[in-house]
Amino acid sequence: MSTILLVEDDENLRETVHDWLCFEKYRVETAADGLEAMEQLSVNSFDLIVLDWHLPHLDGIDVLKRYRESGGATPVLLLTGMTDVSQRDKGISAGANSYVRKPFQLSELSKEIKKLLGKSGG
Repeated sequence: MSTILLVEDDENLRETVHDWLCFEKYRVETAADGLEAMEQLSVNSFDLIVLDWHLPHLDGIDVLKRYRESGGATPVLLLTGMTDVSQRDKGISAGANSYVRKPFQLSELSKEIKKLLGKSGG
């Protein structure tokens, strides 16, 4: 069973995605802001990180950069409301493996997660 760190500051969205991923048979830990995410990443290992771009205290791009600079290699799926391609490219350049644009369907999120974890998306 894969373990996912879900970092999202919107409580309703975090709970919805958490419940969905648990239903999909993943183990899920959550963080509500960038500092909490960094703490989780320093003490736990994950198979995938689902990371919101806009977070309190430390935004997702900064979390991602710090994580990669510290040697973190876990795949990162960035959640973003950004529509500007150059902004989304900034996330990929910072070390994200992929992104899903908000708002999204849970099935779209699942498909991308399966792809990043190397499982069949079908």
